Amino acid sequence: MTPDQLTAEIKSATDYQTNKRLLKEKITADLHLAYNGGLFLLTPALMAFVATWPDQDLFLEDVYGNPIPVQRDEFLTQAQEQYHTVMNSWHIEHEKLRRIRKV
Repeated sequence: MTPDQLTAEIKSATDYQTNKRLLKEKITADLHLAYNGGLFLLTPALMAFVATWPDQDLFLEDVYGNPIPVQRDEFLTQAQEQYHTVMNSWHIEHEKLRRIRKV
């Protein structure tokens, strides 16, 4: 392996890690859901909590530390739709990055 080839491989791996980190930051931003005047970071834990809550009405703490009234079914539907869309997009973009890295 020549020094130029080694340099190109190191650059490719570094670019991959940088692009992967940037993609994760974009996806994290996309995982925020605005609901009823609050902003929520959608996580599996949050959605599981809401899904198992026995009452239709509850209060959730948003990313700014404010208690926001939530209609369980409505919030859960919106959260699941957005989470699924964003995670699907992340998977597609990540696969593109992986293919570029292998080229």
